[in-house]
Amino acid sequence: MSNVVVISNFHEDVELSRSNMAYKYFVSRDFKTVALYSTFSHSLKKFRLFDNPNFIPLPTIAYSSSLSLRRIFSYMIFAFKVFLYLRRNKADVVYVNLPPNILTLAVFFGCTRGARIIVDIIDLWPESFPHNGSMIVKLGLKIASFLSRPIRNHAIQKSDYCIAESSLFFESLKLVNKKKSTVIHLKKFKISKPMMNKVDEIFSIIYLGNIGNIYDFESLLQIIKGLEKVRPVKLHIIGLGPKRSWLLDKLNLLNIMYVDHGASFDEQIKEEVLSTCWFGFNGFKKEVKVGLSYKSIDYLSYGVPLLNSLGSDTFELIANNKGIGFNFSSDNLDSLIEKLSLLSEVEVLTMKKASYSLFNSEFSGESYFSDMDKVMLEI
Repeated sequence: MSNVVVISNFHEDVELSRSNMAYKYFVSRDFKTVALYSTFSHSLKKFRLFDNPNFIPLPTIAYSSSLSLRRIFSYMIFAFKVFLYLRRNKADVVYVNLPPNILTLAVFFGCTRGARIIVDIIDLWPESFPHNGSMIVKLGLKIASFLSRPIRNHAIQKSDYCIAESSLFFESLKLVNKKKSTVIHLKKFKISKPMMNKVDEIFSIIYLGNIGNIYDFESLLQIIKGLEKVRPVKLHIIGLGPKRSWLLDKLNLLNIMYVDHGASFDEQIKEEVLSTCWFGFNGFKKEVKVGLSYKSIDYLSYGVPLLNSLGSDTFELIANNKGIGFNFSSDNLDSLIEKLSLLSEVEVLTMKKASYSLFNSEFSGESYFSDMDKVMLEI
């Protein structure tokens, strides 16, 4: 029986976690599998441990900002402990999520000869982070990108297989030139079918996930205020992040109706909130390089259509699948507001069914297993 090590700084024991899905895949194929994870949760910004004995915790340090020296030090500590683990424990297959890009050094220097290495690109951080703010922030991003990009690109070429979670990443990294590479979109295991026979009487928008600096909350506020001229609107929020206080202050200042549900990975809680929402907000700042977001797959898994400003994969998804949401640009919100103002509950219910249907066909966890079977045959 082959030994598999799954490595992710962002591992969570939830249905949408990429590394958790990889762990489940290898276990289902009878590999002896462990997952190495950081004790500090990037999503929750707190320490936590999992009960699964095959999830191996590697202690790191906490950080609060997505762009800080503490975050980089946390990554370095995690990478060093990954290196030590691989030197002490034989691995036949290593599956590693990037970023942080420094993990590739730990993997390639830590693995014993003959190990098969699968690199899965789930973000282009730090170059994907918006280059706005102070000169110090901009300089820090440029330096971090300059140092880490060559490490990642070298690892891609030396890996036995490279996976990108979106076509945007695949094209940006020029993986078309690498023989053993493919796109495996974000996926999610969904246990139950969401309720899609009714929606809130009030036009409701859900924002799910990190409340951070890469998201276009300014457009969200403008959309809501524009809609309020025609119909009442309620915003639901599930998430935490550095801009949470700013967002709540803005909502109070603008007298926008909202419900703050806090942060939760609980599928039952999420389903109760999302099942009756009209749309899910998937707005990002223009500088962000993301093809598909975790929140967009989460929305679709509950049958929630998207309000999307991402280009590439998500833009094409909405453009090519009628009725799963609307693309918008922050430069022309009036067009979106007009479309939303005219929607009826019946039309939204039809869109919700189309959204869930697309999730089942393209983004279910079961399709991930068949995708990974093809990868394993090639390595």
